[in-house]
Amino acid sequence: PLPPPQPLPIPQPLPPPQPLPIPQPLPPPQPQPLPQPQPDDSATSDGLTSDCSPSQLLSNDDQPHTLYPSTWQPLQKYQQQYNLNGEGIVIAILDSGINQNHLAFTQQVHLAQSFIPGESVEDTLGHGTMCAGIACGARFEGGEQSNWFGGIAPRAKLLVCKVVPNGSKSYNSTAVCQALDYIKNNHGFNSAQPVNVISLSFGSTYCDGEICDRIDTLVGAGVIVVCAASNEGRLTARNIAYPARLGNVLCIGSHSSSGKASSFSAVGKEIDFLAPGENVCAPSVGGRQALSGFNGTSCSTPAVAGLVCLVLQQLIHLSVPHYRRAHNVRVMREILKEMATSSGHHSEEHGFGCLVPAEFFEKTPDEKKRIISRMVQGV
Repeated sequence: PLPPPQPLPIPQPLPPPQPLPIPQPLPPPQPQPLPQPQPDDSATSDGLTSDCSPSQLLSNDDQPHTLYPSTWQPLQKYQQQYNLNGEGIVIAILDSGINQNHLAFTQQVHLAQSFIPGESVEDTLGHGTMCAGIACGARFEGGEQSNWFGGIAPRAKLLVCKVVPNGSKSYNSTAVCQALDYIKNNHGFNSAQPVNVISLSFGSTYCDGEICDRIDTLVGAGVIVVCAASNEGRLTARNIAYPARLGNVLCIGSHSSSGKASSFSAVGKEIDFLAPGENVCAPSVGGRQALSGFNGTSCSTPAVAGLVCLVLQQLIHLSVPHYRRAHNVRVMREILKEMATSSGHHSEEHGFGCLVPAEFFEKTPDEKKRIISRMVQGV
């Protein structure tokens, strides 16, 4: 007999279709850490920092943004029409040196000195050149094609102090101390060329007492010190780096071209103000006209330092009584609050807000005098 027929297999249902993965947004560009303390024979540190990337375009844009977002654009008018350009003010920048042959610095550099043994002041990293350019670099032919319209205070004089060795992204603590001593001993208020402003785009979670003591001395003598907050965002409980955490300096965070706080900008009670710090066009190494885009609070800090130069120039031109009493960090913070978007409210993310220079510079001379006279009372 034939074998009985085998039953056909029962059809199995097809598995349900799997949903396609939801496209995830690309992560925002992250500034690379730079510079941090470098251990050496006389100073060691476990401190870390987070600051601007060296000579690298960290954006999906075709080209970097101008240093001047819409809220800062009036500064270009003030430079050209009112000679508000930092003339007569000296700013010291402690960093990786400077590209001395760059067209942005044909007349700006008053003095450049390396505090790294055996190295010239020439910048091989690009970070110091960027800081110097943002603070007071000059316009040059062809720069506008890459959105370079000059620094904030293009007639201020530069004192360049190299404290970051070639091939390193770490600052040398001994070199920083020597540079600060040099400024105190050779460029104090009683010297022929006193330093008015110091810009520091480096930091550490470690409080180096030698550096902090020297900054305290200079601040007490009337020098306005502007420091980068760091690019730690909310990563740790101690986001603000030293020396920005000291309290007697101006602590600067970053905002985008639209005025939004940068995702990497450090958060903390020490934050004073936010300034442009995303994809900023600035001079770099690699040629006489080299320009790159930079991210980080390292960009925001020299921008505010340049702005301080403009304020100090205004104080001189206004013949403000007790000018020396107005020449200190506390009064300068109050003056900058006149430009801030949240001057009456402080937050750990924004400080007193983004700076809008026109809020102060568009006032009449008498209004400015009244504001400053009120601030210096009791100083």
